[in-house]
Amino acid sequence: MWLKWLPWRFIVRRAARTHGFIDPIAIISHLRRFAQPSEVTEPIELIRAGVIFHARGLMNTGAIQHNLDWIWPFWVKKQFNPLDASFIPRSFSLTHINLTHRNRTAVGIPDCKAMPIVDPRGLVTPFFDGWSIYGWVVS
Repeated sequence: MWLKWLPWRFIVRRAARTHGFIDPIAIISHLRRFAQPSEVTEPIELIRAGVIFHARGLMNTGAIQHNLDWIWPFWVKKQFNPLDASFIPRSFSLTHINLTHRNRTAVGIPDCKAMPIVDPRGLVTPFFDGWSIYGWVVS
């Protein structure tokens, strides 16, 4: 109950300004003015998911740019190759997220909570939000 009385807006604004960011509450209020009045505001779950998504993209930025010789998922190889049709110049994307190849295949066993995915290159991600595994056979 006491959480309701905390000055959340002040805390968020202060934290943003302290770290040199634009006030997120002002941005959201300006975005609301673009649309017709509505009974429903933006779902907080989507905002949370977007923040997590782009936070991961910022971490990708540091890892991918300096390690293009690593074995990366299919989308990284295509999206960062200037000779490929899927190439997107890095300057147009603040965060390095998958913008071009979002086609993965889910594999699994019925009634099993784990749902691994396989990208078109064969990179397997066995657990949700986990590392990917790339396997090969050497004769």
